[in-house]
Amino acid sequence: MLLDGVSQKQSSIKAEINYIKSDSSAIFDLSTTAKSANKLTEHVDTRLVEIANARLLNTPPSLNNDGFGLAKNDYVVANYFDDNLVQTELYPQIIKHLLDLTNASQCLVFDHTIRSVEDHLTRTEKRAPIHTVHNDYVASSAENRLNIELKKSGLNASDYKKFQFINTWIPLVDVVLDSPLALGDARTFHPEQSRKLPVAYPDRIGEIEAFSYDDNNRWYFYPQMTSQEQLNFKVFDSDLDSAISRTPHSAFSLPMSDQKSAARISIEVRCIVLFD
Repeated sequence: MLLDGVSQKQSSIKAEINYIKSDSSAIFDLSTTAKSANKLTEHVDTRLVEIANARLLNTPPSLNNDGFGLAKNDYVVANYFDDNLVQTELYPQIIKHLLDLTNASQCLVFDHTIRSVEDHLTRTEKRAPIHTVHNDYVASSAENRLNIELKKSGLNASDYKKFQFINTWIPLVDVVLDSPLALGDARTFHPEQSRKLPVAYPDRIGEIEAFSYDDNNRWYFYPQMTSQEQLNFKVFDSDLDSAISRTPHSAFSLPMSDQKSAARISIEVRCIVLFD
């Protein structure tokens, strides 16, 4: 029996992806200490879509060319659930990796989130995998976050030609058997799909990007990702000439999954890379 109903040699699967309804006026609430919802809104437009196995593509997707890519890692972190250790041990390793990958001149890690399907982790912040198509930033929220983080580091945005926000997604289970991440080919999304969605935090209101459905969208995922692999994907690019400005993405449920599969736990590390 397959570990998750999908082998690494299966070319594609059909699975449900939650888009946002085009007339939605929802707000995603992260203002409480309760575990976050696993959808941006309950008013979703659920579609059965084909999700291709990115491991089998003739040309592997890359961060620079396609907005996302898979990489091996051999990170050494004593405890991923200790925020201080993550900052002192993981952050420098992520920074080195992204500088090598992008040839950027600076890389700042400003945040990380642990996501768990189950609610058994002893943490103040409890986040579920998000089963709705979204991107983490719109232009205004990216600029705002950039200015906040550069000010903390004594840097000025005017000293750099461009910047990118990159997320690094790492499983914290041996093999991802539940709620893998689907990545959209941004070249198949059009502007009319984009919706700004307010997000309520404890101390502010932010904005992310959600998407309504279009049957031209192409989707990819990496079956049976392991803890020695990571996904790097772009969530904002200030370069207006870039072919890929961001990567729509969503967690999704695997069809025919073994109900006894281990629940997915993962960490997302959020970074800004700066280019001279």
